[in-house]
Amino acid sequence: MSNRIHVLINGEQFGPYPESEFRLHFAERKILKTDLAWREGLADWLPATEMIALLDAERVAAPVLPPPALSAFDTTKAAAEKGDADAQFKLGLMLDKGDGAPLNHVEAVKWWRKAAEKNHARAQFQLSLALEAGRGVVANEAESLQWLHAAAEGGLAEAQYLLGRKLVNGQGAPQNDAEAVKWFQKAAAQNHAVAQCSLGFMHDHGRGVTKSEAEAANWYRKAAERGDAIAQNNLAMLLSAGQGVPKNESESAQWFRKAAEQGVPGAQTNFGLLLARGQGVPQDYVEAYKFFNLAAAQGHANGAKNRDLIAAEMTKDQIAEGQKRATLFSPKREPGL
Repeated sequence: MSNRIHVLINGEQFGPYPESEFRLHFAERKILKTDLAWREGLADWLPATEMIALLDAERVAAPVLPPPALSAFDTTKAAAEKGDADAQFKLGLMLDKGDGAPLNHVEAVKWWRKAAEKNHARAQFQLSLALEAGRGVVANEAESLQWLHAAAEGGLAEAQYLLGRKLVNGQGAPQNDAEAVKWFQKAAAQNHAVAQCSLGFMHDHGRGVTKSEAEAANWYRKAAERGDAIAQNNLAMLLSAGQGVPKNESESAQWFRKAAEQGVPGAQTNFGLLLARGQGVPQDYVEAYKFFNLAAAQGHANGAKNRDLIAAEMTKDQIAEGQKRATLFSPKREPGL
């Protein structure tokens, strides 16, 4: 644990200082009693006068030990202060999360900005998010979009996907399907599953590209295989209808099941219908009721409607078992990126 001391004066952070230097600044009133101080191991900032008292108490109680190694925070900050962009980015993360460092969103933004100005794509992305949310800085949608665009240009897949999404929805940027497709393609080429699913959607609905169910199925499949639940559901629908791919009820049921088990209400309803009909899977009213019930609990109207219809064909014991299974259900999340 590092004994170096960080000081907060009027919202600006200084240090870290060795104990001797901290004491000297305190004695010379460069650090006032009411200024705040922190070191690794403390839960929160202390008034400087309390830090002095703590140090005095430890000096009496503790044996003399060799100087401790610098903490990860101190090492990262030292590198950041020398201009290392990656260290500046990491220091921002530590401060933003309070991870081995005093929680300080304003300082986090300061270090991200320094790294962003050196074309560090991940820092540009974090700075964009902070500006959008107004976390540690005054919210600024226009500047947020500028940094997001810079991060996307820098090759960061998550930034490319998010920029595409904003362009599709006209969120903080002029609505532009063709431009959105361009950014989805760049992120999808880096195996970003949500971007692959989004690109499938654009082909499926002819937005920004010529409508092509075959191309939609291709991108849905890529994303589905990486665990994206929406893509799994959409691919299952194409397979069920034979749109863009040969009709395949068995494979469709497999993808509906995967999406349903991840908690997608539409997939839960669709898979419930297959179970109720014995279509692509063995007929099972109890499992069908379970998935209809799960979809209904998420507000899916067709889930509720089909649950009530199938209940009329079931015994009380079967309904009770279906309800029990729904209660015990826990979504099986798959990695999406």
